[in-house]
Amino acid sequence: MDLVVELEPWDKTKNYSRTGLESNTYDILGVTIPSTVIPVMPGRNLAVILETAAINNRQKKMGYNAAKELMSRLGLDPDTEK
Repeated sequence: MDLVVELEPWDKTKNYSRTGLESNTYDILGVTIPSTVIPVMPGRNLAVILETAAINNRQKKMGYNAAKELMSRLGLDPDTEK
């Protein structure tokens, strides 16, 4: 298992991370696995959303962080924009 994805109903009062700079983990039998929480709404294409999360996780494992790259291209410091 490479990634834990938690799907939860969209809550407009909750503040969700949109940049992906935070790294969350989930512990399963003593093994730490990266995790992400994805808010969902009716009518959204879950297959595409989950595939994107999996690709992003694979790129992070390979050393490329798209969120940090975007922040640096925008001229922002990715370490302070959490």
